[in-house]
Amino acid sequence: MGGPTLHANRGGRFRPRTSGGEDVFGDIRVRLRANPRGRVANARRSALTPSRIFYLLPHQIRRSSAALIVPGRFKELQDLRRADISAEGSLRPFDEHRCIFVHVPKAAGVSISKGLFGCLGGSHMDIGLYQVVYSKREFDDYFKFTFVRNPWDRLLSAYSFLRSGGMHEADKRWAQANIVGYPTFEDFVLNWVSEENVLTYVHFVPQYRFVCAPFSRDLLVDFVGHYEHLARDFEYVRSRLDLDGVDLPHHNGGPEATRRADFRHHYTSEMRRVVERVYQVDLDLFGYSFPP
Repeated sequence: MGGPTLHANRGGRFRPRTSGGEDVFGDIRVRLRANPRGRVANARRSALTPSRIFYLLPHQIRRSSAALIVPGRFKELQDLRRADISAEGSLRPFDEHRCIFVHVPKAAGVSISKGLFGCLGGSHMDIGLYQVVYSKREFDDYFKFTFVRNPWDRLLSAYSFLRSGGMHEADKRWAQANIVGYPTFEDFVLNWVSEENVLTYVHFVPQYRFVCAPFSRDLLVDFVGHYEHLARDFEYVRSRLDLDGVDLPHHNGGPEATRRADFRHHYTSEMRRVVERVYQVDLDLFGYSFPP
């Protein structure tokens, strides 16, 4: 897994072009490659791609190699550690609180990050990229956490979010090209959702790809919170970070949240099987199943 190329949009709002695996380091092909529109191409599957060789290196050698090969991008990531929180994209709170929050899309990450840190943190950077941002000592010492969501619920949320316009212009363009042509959610699931297609946009990338060691299913976070127990798990993280007076705000809800109050009603048996096949690793790793 790679991570996002970081930039601000015209309004100064920080966001990554994509995540869950992007070729951030140019000639170091970090699993997946993103084009300028923010899509992600399929990973190369050969046994010893440059990406695999890169991630076989020890943590500190990997980090030093990235700094040498792509110094500009490495500096950009280090600058985020000093960025003012008002810039929205800032890793300064992570250093201040000695933590790393891996933001899985459509799992309440905006609310969690804003509530704890007052900004978007690293947005959708994955754990492999955080190993480049931080030294091995920092990475090992920091409290690393994430939040995940039932894949059937998350898929419906991502679809509804993007169909309604998403967060920025890139979301709108992608939805116009890839979602609007499907008249219903059922049509979208049965005819678009596949192991290959879900890698083409960050909101659909399987959750394990954000938090597992690249090319493995080994979790590299210390705590996995669940969207289904958001208040309880948010309180655990808040207490663990010793943050007082912090509340969980609500972002990215909107009318679609009410329409899909019970996601089970949106799925036929055939649709359920598609999601089960495509997101099987997430189901196994995070203990999810389709509720009765």
